[in-house]
Amino acid sequence: MLFKKILTGVMAFMIIGSMSLAEASAATNNKNTDYQAYAATLDKTTYTGSDLGATYSKDATVFKVWSPNASSIKVNIYEHGSDEEGDAGVLESKALVLDKKTGVWSCKVFGDLAGKYYTYSVKHGKTVKETYDIYAKACGVNGKRSMVVDLSKTNPEGWENDKHVLVNNQTDASVWEVSVADFSSSESSGVTDKHRGKFLAFTEEGTTVDGIQGATSTCVDYLKKLGVKYVQIMPFYDFGSVDESKDINKQYNWGYDPVNYNCPEGSYSTNPYNGSTRVKECKQMIQALHNAGIGVIMDVVYNHTYSTDSAFQHIVPNYYYRMNPDGTFSNGSGCSNDTASEHLMYRKYMIDSVTYWAKEYHIDGFRFDLMGLHDVTTMNSIRSALDNLYEDGSGKKILMYGEAWDMPTQCDEGTVMANQKNLKKLDSRIGAFDDTIRDAIKGSTGGVDKGFIQEGSSRAALKTGIAGQSDTSTGWANVPSQCVTYASCHDNLCLYDKLVDSVYGKDKEYRKRYEDLVSMNKLSAAIVITSQGIPFMLSGEEFARSKDGDENSYASSREENMIDWKNLDNFSDVVEYYRGLLKIRENFDAFKDCTAMTANNLTYIENVPKCVTGYTINNTVSDKWSKMCVIFNGGDEEQTVAISGDWIRIADDETAGLRNLGEVSGSVKLKAHSAAILVDKKSYETAGISDDEGAVVVSYYDNKTKELIKKQTVSGELGTAYDVNDFADSLNYDIKQSSGDTSAVFENSVKHASVYVEEFEGKMSKVIFKFVDDVNGTELADSYVIRNREGEQYFTPELPSIENYSLVLDSLPDNGAGKVNVGETTVTYKYTRVTDDTDKSVCIVNAIYMDDKGKIIEKKTYKGKEGESYSVPENEYEEMSLIEIPKNSSGTFKKGEINVLLNYSSTPDPLADLLVYIYIGAGVILALCIASAIHSHIKGIKKFRENMDVEE
Repeated sequence: MLFKKILTGVMAFMIIGSMSLAEASAATNNKNTDYQAYAATLDKTTYTGSDLGATYSKDATVFKVWSPNASSIKVNIYEHGSDEEGDAGVLESKALVLDKKTGVWSCKVFGDLAGKYYTYSVKHGKTVKETYDIYAKACGVNGKRSMVVDLSKTNPEGWENDKHVLVNNQTDASVWEVSVADFSSSESSGVTDKHRGKFLAFTEEGTTVDGIQGATSTCVDYLKKLGVKYVQIMPFYDFGSVDESKDINKQYNWGYDPVNYNCPEGSYSTNPYNGSTRVKECKQMIQALHNAGIGVIMDVVYNHTYSTDSAFQHIVPNYYYRMNPDGTFSNGSGCSNDTASEHLMYRKYMIDSVTYWAKEYHIDGFRFDLMGLHDVTTMNSIRSALDNLYEDGSGKKILMYGEAWDMPTQCDEGTVMANQKNLKKLDSRIGAFDDTIRDAIKGSTGGVDKGFIQEGSSRAALKTGIAGQSDTSTGWANVPSQCVTYASCHDNLCLYDKLVDSVYGKDKEYRKRYEDLVSMNKLSAAIVITSQGIPFMLSGEEFARSKDGDENSYASSREENMIDWKNLDNFSDVVEYYRGLLKIRENFDAFKDCTAMTANNLTYIENVPKCVTGYTINNTVSDKWSKMCVIFNGGDEEQTVAISGDWIRIADDETAGLRNLGEVSGSVKLKAHSAAILVDKKSYETAGISDDEGAVVVSYYDNKTKELIKKQTVSGELGTAYDVNDFADSLNYDIKQSSGDTSAVFENSVKHASVYVEEFEGKMSKVIFKFVDDVNGTELADSYVIRNREGEQYFTPELPSIENYSLVLDSLPDNGAGKVNVGETTVTYKYTRVTDDTDKSVCIVNAIYMDDKGKIIEKKTYKGKEGESYSVPENEYEEMSLIEIPKNSSGTFKKGEINVLLNYSSTPDPLADLLVYIYIGAGVILALCIASAIHSHIKGIKKFRENMDVEE
C-alpha cells in the first residue's frame, strides 16, 4: 500500500522509497509508557472462545463483546441498516451482562433475527458510544450497523462442492494482482453493465474485448488461458472511503481503509443495503475463480483502520491502537493510526478474522499489507492457526506473505517486528516482497532512473533477487518460499509507465506502443518468472498497462485505474510471452525449489559483457529437462555470449514457451533488451515435454509508410488452421497486402507473417440482447452486447434458461439476427413467469430454428423427465446451412426449460449461380456477335459510299 496521507521530509523518503534493510531506515520505539501498562493490564483478562460477535440460530441470537473496562453495554436491534431506509427506530434494546473473569459481555435475544441489523451502545465513564460490532459478519450500507446473518442462506448453488485451490509449496504459485473495480469497470471488459466493477463480474463467462463476438477473451476466461495460479484481490472487506449509498461509478478508492474486517465491501455488490447480498456475491466471485482452477489471495489490512473513530476505539479505548506517550496515535502506517498486534486480544482478532475468511469464504492465501507493522509472534500464530484449520492438514498450503518494510511505530517493549531484517524469525511459509530485485530490474519506484532492463545495470542486486534472497551471503530470507519476486504492483508507477518515464522523458506518451519498451517489458517478465521465489505481477503488466504516469492512484478516477482490455490486442505478443514463460516455469522444477539448494548452486556464466548476466541451473527432479541456461541482455545492442554444450532454445526476443526455436552450440546471440532460455539438447529430446500449441508472429506495417505498427503473437492448438484475416485486429484494419505464413496450420514451431494494413475508417455499431419479464420488463439475465462493423452479420447468442420462467415462443423478436445497423440495435426476448399450477415434473426443451435475417424457420418443443436424454435434430432447409451446432443441442432434461437456438445462414444454390454465369456468358457472346455484325455492316456502307463518292 502506498499511503493515502501525504508524507513529508525524511518520513516520506523512508516509507515510499525502497525500504532497505539499513539500520537507519526506520527505528521502532518500544520504550514502556502508561498506555502500554494499561494494555498489559487488560491483557490479563482475555477470552479464548470463538463466539465473539453475534451467534445466530433460528430460535435466538447470542451477542458477545469483549470490553473488560466498560461500565455497561446494550444491543440495539433495527429493521434496516441505515436511517434512510424507512422506519429508523430501534425495534428492541437489551442489556448485556459482564463476566468479569473473561471481560466478555453477553446476552441472548430470542426470535429469528436473521436479516435484522444491530449496534452496541458502549458506556465508559460518562461517555456512551453507539457503534457497530468489530466481529460482525454482515452489515448494512456503509457498515454503520451490523447485521445478524444466517450464513447458510448466503451460500451460492454448489458451494458445498467448492474447495480451496492450493499448491504444494508457496514457490509453485504465480500471482496476478487486481482490484475488483479495476477488473471490469471498463466497457472493454465485455462485462454486462450491471456487473461492471462488482464481485459478479468474475462470474461472467465468455466475455471478450468490447463484447465483440469472436474477439479476444477477457476477465476470468483470459486468466484461465494466461496460466496464473492465483489472483490476489486488493481489499474487498468493508472499507470506508467509498460511499455505498451513492453512484460508485463516480467514486474510486483502492480500499486500504478498513471498517468491517469480516464483511465484504458493499460497493462491490449489486445491493449494498442488503447485508446478505454482499456476502453471497463475494462467495460467487471466489467460486467462479475456483471453478476456473484459480486460487484467491485476499489482501488484508490489519495494520490500521479507516479512522480512530472506530468500533475498536469505542469498545475498548486506546487498547487496539498503538499510542504515543502524549496520547496521540502512532502513525508508522502513514494512515493516522497503527493497530497493536502485540496486544493479546487484537492478536486474537487477527487470527479469528483470517481463519474466518479461510473457512467461510474458502480463501486460499493472504497478503498482509504493511506486515512490518505486525509482530513476529502474531504472524507465526496466524500461520499456525491456518496450519491447524483442517484435519487433513491442507491449511498448511494456504499462502501467507506481506510487505515486510521496516516501519517506525510505537510498539510495546520487547516486541519483535515482522520486517525483512527479522524475516528469518518467521515461519518459512511466510513470505515478503523483494524490493531489491524490483528496483534492480527497472530502477526505483518513481523517477527517471534506470535498472537492468533499460541499461544493463544493477547486476549484483539482480543476482541476489534471482536467488530469491536465499543465498547465504546477502539474502534476508531463509528459503525462496519467503521471497515474492516482482517488478511492479498496485503501488507506484506501472511497469510500462516507469519505462516510458525513464526512457522517453519529456517526449513520453504513456499509452503508445514503443517497440524497445515492449522488449524491456518481456525481459522483466523473463527475470521474474525464472527467478527463485514466488513470481508476482500487477494485473495488465503483461499487456503494458498504464495509468498515465500516476504513481499513487489510490483515489484517482475510476477511468485512470481500470484495466483497458483493448491492450490485449495491441500487446498480444507480450501476453503470449508471459504465457510461455509460465509454461516454462511449470515444467522446470528447479525454478520452483522451495528450499535454498538451487538458490545456492546457480552457476553464473563468466566473461560476459557488462550489460549481460546469465547462469546455468540444474533440475531438482529426474526424467524431465535436466539443465537450463538462462541469459539476460539489458543493453541497447545485440550481444553474443559463449556457452559450452549443445542446447535447444525455447525463449528469445519474440516468443517463449516449450517449442523448439532452434539449436544453439558454442555461443548464443541475444538481441537488445532480451532473454535467452535454453534447455540442454539431450534432455529436451528425451523428456517428452512439448507444447500443445503452435504460434504465429504477425508484424503489422503501415501500408503507406511501411513503418512497423506492432507485432501480434497468436497461439492455437496444434493441427488447427489459422488465417490472419480472422484475427481480432481484422475489425480495426483492412489488409492490403501480406506475405509469409498468413494462412497455415499451427505446428510445433513459430511461424511468421507480415501484413500491410490501413486503419478501418468506417463506423462500428453494437447490438444488445436483453432477456426480460414479459409483464414488467425487468431484466432477468445478463444482457449480451456485440460490436461489429456496420453492415456485418450478427446472430443471437445462446438463449438463457431462467429459473421459474419460460421463454415466450409466440413473441420472439423479428431481429434476432441480421445486419449491424447504424446506431444501436436492441433485441429483446420475453420470458413469462411459470404459474404455480404448472406441472414442474415435466421438463422442456425448446428448439428454435432462425435464419440470418431473424426469421423463425421453425419451432419445436420436446418434453421429458429430469435426467432423460434429449437430442435436437439439425434440420436441413433449402438454401440454408447451420452456422454451428449449439453446445446444448444434446444433453439431459433438467428442471424448468432448456432453450436451444440453431442459427442458419443463406447458401445460394450453386447450380443457380452457375446458370446466372451461363446466362451472362451467353449474353456477352450474343452481344459481341451483334456488335461484330453491326461493325461489318457499317464498314460495308462506308465502302459503298466511297465508291459512289457519296458524302457520309
